[in-house]
Amino acid sequence: MHRQPTLNDFIDDELLRAPMSFDRVIDAVLDRWRLRLPSHDRHDAQADRVLQQSRGDVVNTATRTLRRGTEPPAAATTSSPRATGAPRELALIGDDDVAVDIEIAHCVEAIRVRAEGELRELTTYTSGLVGDHNVARDTNPFGPEPYTRALWEGVRTLPLSRQAHAAFMREAAHPLAEALRLAYAGAVARLQEQGVEPAAHRTIIYSSSAWGARLPRYRPPADLSALQAPLSPASTGVPPRLPAEPPGAPESRGERGAPDLLTQLFEAVVQDPAMPPELPPLLLRLHPLADRLAVQDRSLLVLHEHALWRFIDTAVHQVAVATAAERPRMLGLARNLIDHLCAEEQTDPSRFAWATERLAASQRHALDQALAAAAPLIERLLRITREEAGPSTSTMPLDVGSLDTVPAELLEADPALAADSASGHLHQAVPGSHWRLYLQGDWRTLQLLWGDDGAGLWLLREPAADRPWALRASALDQLAREHLVQPLHMRSLVRRAASRMLGARH
Repeated sequence: MHRQPTLNDFIDDELLRAPMSFDRVIDAVLDRWRLRLPSHDRHDAQADRVLQQSRGDVVNTATRTLRRGTEPPAAATTSSPRATGAPRELALIGDDDVAVDIEIAHCVEAIRVRAEGELRELTTYTSGLVGDHNVARDTNPFGPEPYTRALWEGVRTLPLSRQAHAAFMREAAHPLAEALRLAYAGAVARLQEQGVEPAAHRTIIYSSSAWGARLPRYRPPADLSALQAPLSPASTGVPPRLPAEPPGAPESRGERGAPDLLTQLFEAVVQDPAMPPELPPLLLRLHPLADRLAVQDRSLLVLHEHALWRFIDTAVHQVAVATAAERPRMLGLARNLIDHLCAEEQTDPSRFAWATERLAASQRHALDQALAAAAPLIERLLRITREEAGPSTSTMPLDVGSLDTVPAELLEADPALAADSASGHLHQAVPGSHWRLYLQGDWRTLQLLWGDDGAGLWLLREPAADRPWALRASALDQLAREHLVQPLHMRSLVRRAASRMLGARH
């Protein structure tokens, strides 16, 4: 009996074919360089010959990188700097580094455009391999980003300047897109021959690796008033937990409408995918208090900026951005504030505003500590700018304390900001604000610690990693021109909940 292939079988098969795709790209770039070499310095005069001689190293490094990207997370993390105890470094990003990032972003986008149909179809087959019959997530380990990053790791082995590396990625964009289009189509054909049943076809919206200023397809309403029409439990997608019926005559539908809607809103909020798992039991304790508040303050069911919702947003954000060491303290603060709010007989929106300010004060204290810890680093950056004659792309070893992490799911980009103004907004931003930047082949959520227009330097720390970043102003401006800089704001969880509830109606 023929054995049904698994996702691991598919991965092994594709890894055997990956070198051929990388070889095609190198052939295409060599053809272009033999006709006309890219702009180069004196060390790159024979860039085509260097590429031809080192193509084996490029392909092997790219293939190894692609293979590492398919390893299980436990195996992949064993080589991480934090796991091995290797020292963390401060990355000083200059114009040449950003030029490479821009070409990598263009390369990923070219693949998405050229191979969109083949990529979507292959994802239905890989979803079938893992039993994800509704294609709820991207199960294809060979998407545009992994291939592009793997190729870049291979290109970095070339003994050429960073300018030549960027030129290679620029020339490689369309050949890689065509090579992957053929590779995806071939993979689909092989899976069909092996009898793999694809999952249900549906439109998969891939997050763009570049040009982040694009507007979303759906804009949620400005307030919650659209939810005032009756909502059935089935339309919300969450099972409501309604209070028990009191004895006596039943209430009218109008009297029951607000509590029912509030219940469904609370259920949708605590089931948000970005919700830290420790918080739903705490937040649900606010539900009876919200019921009493809604009787005297109808704006609770209209304004997503109401003091109660803002308190929930801030509490969730504060717990989520805390480091592992700080998380128990932040949870304890949120628990104490909720205990205090629930113990009061009187319901007043100002009490939630007071509790939110307590959370904000705690965040300011944490930022002050981070800035104090970064003071030696800031002085070091200023000293480097005084000593250097011009921009540099050097890196410096740095031993810093644990840094806060910021899940991108709890933040949202501001699509109303034009790309050419993003740089100006960061120049005017205050320490503690969060930004989304495309650096070293990936989108990263960063928190601004310090900036100096005179020195032309910006110090940020990376979310989800203990790594600081220093950007030169000229590099930041390049990213902004390519729509690779976005300001981020704390998300309104009730607005997201209302959006899902309204979307389920249609």
